[in-house]
Amino acid sequence: MTAAARPAPPPVARGRLPLIGHGLHMWRRPLEFLDTLTAYDPIVAVHLGPKPTYVLTSPDLVHRVMVSDAADYAKGRSFDKLRDYLGNGLATSEGSFHLRQRRLMQPAFHHTHIARYARTMAETATARAASWRPGQAIDVTREMYDLSLAVLTSTLFSTTLDERLAAEIRHTVPLVLRGMYTRVLDPTNLWQRLPTPGNRRLADAHRRLRNVIDHLIDARRGSPPDGEPDLLTLLLKAEDASTADTMTSQQVYDEVVTLLVAGTETVAGGLAWLFHELGLHPDADRELYEEVRQQSGVPFDLDRLGRLPYTRRTVDEALRVRNPGGVTIRRAVTDVELGGHHFERGTEFIFSALVLHRNPRCFTDPTRFDPDRWLPDRPAAPRGAFIPFGAGSHQCIGESFARAEMTATVVVVVNQWRLEPVPGKRVRGVMTSTNHPRDLVMTPRPRTTAALP
Repeated sequence: MTAAARPAPPPVARGRLPLIGHGLHMWRRPLEFLDTLTAYDPIVAVHLGPKPTYVLTSPDLVHRVMVSDAADYAKGRSFDKLRDYLGNGLATSEGSFHLRQRRLMQPAFHHTHIARYARTMAETATARAASWRPGQAIDVTREMYDLSLAVLTSTLFSTTLDERLAAEIRHTVPLVLRGMYTRVLDPTNLWQRLPTPGNRRLADAHRRLRNVIDHLIDARRGSPPDGEPDLLTLLLKAEDASTADTMTSQQVYDEVVTLLVAGTETVAGGLAWLFHELGLHPDADRELYEEVRQQSGVPFDLDRLGRLPYTRRTVDEALRVRNPGGVTIRRAVTDVELGGHHFERGTEFIFSALVLHRNPRCFTDPTRFDPDRWLPDRPAAPRGAFIPFGAGSHQCIGESFARAEMTATVVVVVNQWRLEPVPGKRVRGVMTSTNHPRDLVMTPRPRTTAALP
């Protein structure tokens, strides 16, 4: 195609400022800015640095980049920065090494293990919910973060995690998360080189987290736990059936820190948004409670969670309308054609599940919370329009784990409490490494009947 015959370049998003482009919008109000991009179809240019980045708002184009033409794309520049903290784990690795690691890790997330983890999830949620007091306001985002981190540490490290090490993980993981996000948003890479208090705190937190995980890996290699294996043991014992490959301690560390850092905030954000929506929609909360109550006396296991269709629809709808994921970045490794436009090698594309999930071309009344939109007799979403855990070979390996945790937590909490919004309290979404609510203060009110253990 000649230059004269090529179509006009994609439109540029409104609000571009001199010198800084759209960077201020992404820094100050990323969720609101991303929401405005659903008006563009299928590609819109944003300026976050010296070159434009292209946001994909069409599920078809996202499917091409992530699935059908995935070999033409690599992870973007931001992942190079993340490797300083996550190593070469599944979230940052690519190519044949990524496929190798995924094969090695997949058995740890088999249904039989998720069933065991689900019991731990329910026990952890029960203990957390039991600490609340009627009428005493709680920070739901903080509660869900602490719960999610407790679930991960319990399933990863079993009984080997004493309180001192657990406290060290609770302290350092949030600091590493915040520091990572700041680094990713800095297009100059200058800020991270300055001896600021924040950079010193990040370096110290990263070092301390490294020491804890290395200690746990060394201890586990020398003394496997009695009884059923935890996640760390499964990773240490993982072996590729065709090549007999195993993971080195460094590779195990990279995967463990990835699970801790990347997995905790995502599930916590999803749960916090879910309870926020239930607080705003008492009819949905009531229907959810009635379904949970009907399972009274049934032993708590993964199969039981599968017998809760309204609960599943509620989880799906929360993941759609308030998806906790951030943005996904891909860089073209060859010249590509997308949406009728030609892009040169090195061009970066981003997309957000939140943008796709709230696209009016994909969902009717997209910002409305409606679990019944997932009923079997309702129109199905277009292919690729609902991707709460990503797509293709880089789809989140922990999807079944996250779904089990969200479902178990919802069942336990809804059985005991109705979380009511605090009147006049404004809740706003914020984007760090994930999308989560800020200032989500709610008041627990006991149910009149406790249905489940």
